[in-house]
Amino acid sequence: MNIFLWILQIILAIKFISVAYSHGLRQGQTIMAQGIGRMGPAARPVLYLAAVFSLIAGALLVLPAVVVLPAATVPLAAAVLAAMNLLSMLLHRACREKPNLIPGLVLFLMAAFTAYGRYALAPL
Repeated sequence: MNIFLWILQIILAIKFISVAYSHGLRQGQTIMAQGIGRMGPAARPVLYLAAVFSLIAGALLVLPAVVVLPAATVPLAAAVLAAMNLLSMLLHRACREKPNLIPGLVLFLMAAFTAYGRYALAPL
């Protein structure tokens, strides 16, 4: 179970660090610009906030392998990512013409299971 959870943590960390990069630094892409236009002036601060939270939480998923951190940081980071995924699915529905909610749901389930697994099944 421990190895499976580490694999999930690494996958989630890679995904959310890439989300931080795309939402924070690549807002000029065509699909992002269209969504920003639909959401209005509040879109950019929301994107920057999502980028910061994604970067911090994604890094906290894998940092326990490198440095000593309190045991509660990994399940807390995974729970934050799960909550962010629920919010992102709502925002993507509002700003995209054809929102694809399946990947968001899969990421939510992965993050929620990681939070539960690191809290109850195989704590660090």
